[in-house]
This record gives sequence, structure tokens and C-alpha cells, in this order.
Amino acid sequence: MPNGPSASGDSGPQSVPFDSLRLLAPNFDDNDADADSTSNGSEITVNGIDLGAAVGSVYQHRPARKHSPNGDDLSLEPTADQPEHYNWHGLLAQSLYFNAIESSFRIASDDQIRYLLATKPFWHDYFASMKQFNMRRWNDGDPFLVNYVGHPMQGSVSSYIEIQNDPLGRQQEISATSAYWMSRFKGFLWATVFSTHSEISPFGEAGIGNEGGWTYPLADCHRPCPSFKPGVTKYTNNTGWVDFIITPTVGALWVLAEDTIDRYVSDRIQGDDRSHIFPKIIRGSLNPSRTMANFIRFKKPWYRDFQESEPYWRPSHGIHMLPSDEVRAQNQRLQRFSIATHYRTAPLGTSSQRCILCNAGRGAGLEADYAITPWISASVSLDKQEGSLERAVPDGSTLSAGFGVRLVHERPHNTFSLSVRPGVVVDQIPIPAHVDTVHRTYVASDELNVVHPAATILLANDYKLNRTIALRSSFGATIVRYRTTPKDPPYVGEIPYLSWLSPDSYTNRTTWIWQGGPVFRF
Repeated sequence: MPNGPSASGDSGPQSVPFDSLRLLAPNFDDNDADADSTSNGSEITVNGIDLGAAVGSVYQHRPARKHSPNGDDLSLEPTADQPEHYNWHGLLAQSLYFNAIESSFRIASDDQIRYLLATKPFWHDYFASMKQFNMRRWNDGDPFLVNYVGHPMQGSVSSYIEIQNDPLGRQQEISATSAYWMSRFKGFLWATVFSTHSEISPFGEAGIGNEGGWTYPLADCHRPCPSFKPGVTKYTNNTGWVDFIITPTVGALWVLAEDTIDRYVSDRIQGDDRSHIFPKIIRGSLNPSRTMANFIRFKKPWYRDFQESEPYWRPSHGIHMLPSDEVRAQNQRLQRFSIATHYRTAPLGTSSQRCILCNAGRGAGLEADYAITPWISASVSLDKQEGSLERAVPDGSTLSAGFGVRLVHERPHNTFSLSVRPGVVVDQIPIPAHVDTVHRTYVASDELNVVHPAATILLANDYKLNRTIALRSSFGATIVRYRTTPKDPPYVGEIPYLSWLSPDSYTNRTTWIWQGGPVFRF
């Protein structure tokens, strides 16, 4: 046996009892004074190889586990050589997703917002609304549940979005530690930013719904309001300090309340067994804001980062996690630029040329993309086609330009994508040569350019011929806004109905298009 007694019977190193538990759990304390001893219970050598040191290196490179007060193994601390950086991509992506959910709900539930988006000039009315914000008062006219329940929930959800993208913050449970309070303070700061954005940004209430741009009575009645009494019934344009202050501050208190319930109620209900579904449902139900934040990152309602048994820097489902080694290698091979030329046609006709399965509006164009990540790219396009999209003008041509994003899903032989590009459409209308009988002059032929706001949505499939060349086929629609002749009454108006919005109205016309051509990636 290694380190055994001498065969000759001479006095030498004495053998020690073999202790398998000490072998499996050696002490590797660097400050141990006996660490350099030549003979201890955990040292085993075979053919000159120190097995104790080998086992020790394995233990030393294992990440340190965190434990709950009752000894449960809750999570793993990151090792020093694999730290996780703050995930700004996840923070911005999840916040935009949350904003889209809120805006979609408001649009679906409010016919006034749908009317303004469909028929009014967006940018003019947005800036007009911003100029009329009244910050000399506290209340904005919304009911108590909206201001003091709904908005604080928005603040707590946006706080949890920040927390779950912070590698250290998402591991914290409520405690009297600086790490916990700093993580929640940063969540409060992000909730303040998000609350301000949801009030005054183009994608917030000032842009979608034109908060501030028009007034209405606080009485619960529609226009006209028969119960309105001048000088008695108050009216508002839905602006004030309440949402700016209450959303982040009460939202921060909401986060503390949910963290308290999560640790001192949900943890005790769940106990040591995390396999039963009922305690999980209780945990998700008692934490509605964190449940919503989990939904935004595609996690289950009861998901908690600090309860995961794997190192949390490892890849997992959800856009907040770091990419795997395979994804990182893919990002390094990512072809950032692509250029596509295409033939363009309107198989269902245009506003000026009605047909079904025809070749109307023939033209050509160019698309260029820059990949920001493997799944999203900045996209720009320029197209020209025969005929005007204006219904009353069949002749001429149309020039289209757009800039937006392309959402990409890569497959081994195909690439599926959805592009959304706001832009403009220019109807180029020819004016033939004619004689001006009033001034008795000859007027040469000319061209009139009429600019309309537009947006193009395309679903595309790229069939890969090789790494560089693919064939793209796209189908989608171009939505063009045309100014209508009738106008609203002059704005400003009379109390209680004042408006600073544009009197102009628009109508939207859709042209279905198909595009096809080669794509070059590099």
C-alpha cells in the first residue's frame, strides 16, 4: 500500500487508518497550517501522483452554492473567471415588449385612440400634445384605481424587468443587506425612466392617444355631456404630476411587498419540495408583478432565479440569459450586411388599377440590412413601380422609401423574416404640355410629386443556395395615408371641449405586393 510500513520491519512512517469520508471531503483551507504536512489522513499517492491534490482541484473549481436558512441548496454563485455582465439587450428588449403589450391593450379597449391613430397626423398631434402638458397640478383626472393601483403595478413590473437582467440583483431575496437594497434601488430608477417614457414618448400616452392634446369633462359622460355645468364640472386633458411620481415610488413599495410575501409566505408554503404544482400557483398568484415580468421574458409565473440548481450564467430559455458557447460562435460567424435586389408587383392590383392575380404596378427595388443580433436587423428599402397608388390618378409612377427593422429566424436551408418599415410614398404624376388660355401661354410638360406617409410590412423566405447567395420571396402590404377633403371643425373650440390637434383627417389604403430576387450576404 502507498505510505504503508516498511517491509523490512524498520521503524518508519506509521500507517494511519483509512478514512474514506475524509478522502471524499478533504479540507483545502489555504490558511491551514498542516496543509504542507507530508502525512495526513487525506493524502494518498499512487506512483508519485498526489490524488488528494487532484481531488482538491476539482473541489476548488466548483462554484460556491448559496443556501437558504433551512439549508436548502438554492443557487450557484458565479466563478471569478466567468462573470456575467449586465444584460442591456434584455433590459431594452423586455421593456419594449412590455410597452407594446400596454399600448396594444389601450388601443384595443379605447375607440378614441383607434380613431386618432387611423385618421389623424401622428407627429403633428404628438408635438401639439406635448406643448399642452399641464404640470401645475397633481391629479390628471383618472380614477383612483388607475392612478394608485394600475400605475404602481406598471412601476413594479418595470422594476422587476430591471432586476431580472441584473446578474446580482435577480439572485437577491429580501434582507437587510446592501446588495438587496442596491438592486431594488436600481429597479426604482429604471421604473422612473420607464414611467416617464410611458407618459411623454411617441410610443407612450402622448403619442398613442394624444394625452394632453384635448380636454374632456370629468363627469362620466360622452360628448356632448348633458350633465356638464360651466364653472362647476371640472375638465382635464389627462395630464399632471400623479403618474410621474406615483408609478415609480409606490411601484417600489409594491416590489418590497411582493418580495416579503415571496420569502415569508410562498417559501413556507412551498417548503423543501418544489415538485408540487399547487405551491407554485400560489407563488405566482401572490406576486402578480413578478409573474408579469416572468411572462415578458418567457418564464413560468413561479420562476425564481435564486432557486435554479444550475449556474445562472448558463444558457436557458428567456431573452435575459447570456448566449451559449454555440450561440457565441454563431454570432462571430454572423454575416452583418446583406443586399437584395428584387422585382416587384401588385398581384391584387392597386387603388388606381383593380384586378385579381394580375401584374399591376410592376417595378424593381433594393433592400439593405445590417444585423444587430442574429434575430433583429436594421432594414432600409427603395422601390419604384409603374402607375400611381392614388386612386384618381392611374398614370405616372410611384417611388417608395422605408426604414425599419427585420425580425429574423435562421434555419439550415431557409431564413424566415418579418420586416416592418415606416417611410414615405411619392406619387409622381405627369402633367402633359398644354396651353394656358387665361394667360395665353404654352406650358411644357412637367411632373408633380405628392408625398404621403406610408408603412410596409413584409413576410419573407430566403432559400439559401450557399453561405453568400440566397433567393428571397416576399409577400406583404404597403399602407398609404391620404389626406381627405373634409376637415374637422377648427381646433381649440369651447369649454369643456378644447383641442389642439390637427383638423386634417386621413384615410388609409392598402396595396398588397409580392417581391422576389437574389440576396447577397457578407
